[in-house]
Amino acid sequence: MGDSSNHGKRWPGLLWHHRTATVASSPSAFNGDNNFSHCEQISKPTLKHDGTQSNSVENLLIEEERCSYDATTDKEELQMKASYRSWPFWSNSSYSVVDSKTDDKDKSSNQGNPKVQFSRITSTRNLSLDQSNVALPHGKHELSTVLPSIGCLPLKHTTTMLFDRFYRFSSLLGIKSSVPRRLYRVVEPRKPKRVVIIGIHGFFPTKVLRPLIGEPTGTSVKFSNEAEKAVRAWAKKHNADISIQKIALEKEGNVISRVEYFLSEMKNWTEEIRKADFIFFAAHSQGTPVSIILLAQLLSEGIMDDKRTIGILAMAGISNGPFFGIDQRFFVRAYSTIENESMMELFEFQNLRTPLSKLYVQSIREIISHGVKIVFAGSIDDQLVPLYSALAFHVRHPNIFRAAYIDGCSKTPKFVSDTVSICCTLYNLGFSDHGVLKEISPVLAGPLTGGGHSKIYNERDVYELAIQFFLETTNLDDYFPKQPVIIKHFELKFLAANPFHLPWCMRGLMFEAHKFLPSGKSKVENILTEFNNWNPDSKSLKDMKYRLNGLGTKL
Repeated sequence: MGDSSNHGKRWPGLLWHHRTATVASSPSAFNGDNNFSHCEQISKPTLKHDGTQSNSVENLLIEEERCSYDATTDKEELQMKASYRSWPFWSNSSYSVVDSKTDDKDKSSNQGNPKVQFSRITSTRNLSLDQSNVALPHGKHELSTVLPSIGCLPLKHTTTMLFDRFYRFSSLLGIKSSVPRRLYRVVEPRKPKRVVIIGIHGFFPTKVLRPLIGEPTGTSVKFSNEAEKAVRAWAKKHNADISIQKIALEKEGNVISRVEYFLSEMKNWTEEIRKADFIFFAAHSQGTPVSIILLAQLLSEGIMDDKRTIGILAMAGISNGPFFGIDQRFFVRAYSTIENESMMELFEFQNLRTPLSKLYVQSIREIISHGVKIVFAGSIDDQLVPLYSALAFHVRHPNIFRAAYIDGCSKTPKFVSDTVSICCTLYNLGFSDHGVLKEISPVLAGPLTGGGHSKIYNERDVYELAIQFFLETTNLDDYFPKQPVIIKHFELKFLAANPFHLPWCMRGLMFEAHKFLPSGKSKVENILTEFNNWNPDSKSLKDMKYRLNGLGTKL
């Protein structure tokens, strides 16, 4: 480990990681033991924009992982990580992904180059309680769920194939016909052989505040590692042999500066990207617009093309900005005085007419025209990003799938979770929720220091759902290549301003569910029963039930 030359090629300003994993049905395909892996990571000093050297997150991280197992070492490292303070503004997790400290052995092996540091990342997915008494990282809670599942999409069969041929034939003849509303599940999924996973983190707190509020845990390395585990599990389930290469893009700053930096670094990996037949982006928060704008530029410059499957998992993305009015809260106002540009830029997405929002929408149109699929996943108790923003409800296209993560610790009422699930299902099938989700999103906001915004990227089902949508659904351009992206504009300042809007929106939702969803009638009756049995305990939820009292008469 002391000789950095063993890590292969490294480009200026980045760490590099290459991993090839053969996934098969036998356990031996995982190098003998797939319970643990120590990831050895080398940080190479880079130049900041002001010309100074830095080992901070302004790097392109790629880690080289060597499989080994040592329960004692893992236990000691986990105890050390558990002692670190996490940043409560973004996360309640006590699990720190990147350990910046070095041990004596690493220091002694690197005395010739003091600017090079060695880090170790430990995966604890299968760590049992008898091997370690420290808390495990936030994973899947026994009551946590992601709704709806990929099963909400209909299965492709003979009838749908005939409609596909009709749509394609009509479009070739110039005959105006109804466009397909949704994608279909396929029996035989596509099995990629070369996979490239790209992780892009969101907004990071300034370094001045990190000693006070703790280090952020939602790093690009974290996302790429979680995505790799999900891809590996999917490949094992489908008996596919794959090789995986992970690229973790990390840099602080505003959206445009990050896109420009990542674009220049990704050009160094053109050959590896073109060899891949599946490219998986995993982004969080501010990383969502960054990844979409970056991908649009990669496609326009020919670094990537539509000959391969490309998908973006956008977790708690800032598509319509944070909650309306949160910029007036004391904590945000005090924080913005320290780092104003990157923080306040997020609020530009609240107005769809700003240059940044227009660029974001234009980039969505660009990547979808190349057949890219997007999964927007939001947390139902997010304290920073409302559901209508995380799920990008102003953008309509069959290549977009929406799902909500419901944390088991959030104690979300069954009526609320089922309503949100129906809203997402209707959108995934090409219908409308009549604005219900936009009306109830302000009510669902979690506490400012809660973990709803960050727990979503610890949930394995979120990554697995994205892979299923990318690889187990039809491609729209197979039969209707020019379907446009529809943008629905709305003014946030008028959102939930009239308390009488919600009951009429709910009436429309019930009508759509009854008419278009399988077993729609029973779903509507179930919602009415849950509403009558619902006893809210907070002021906002009590107000929501008061506004929906008309449901008792089945309006």
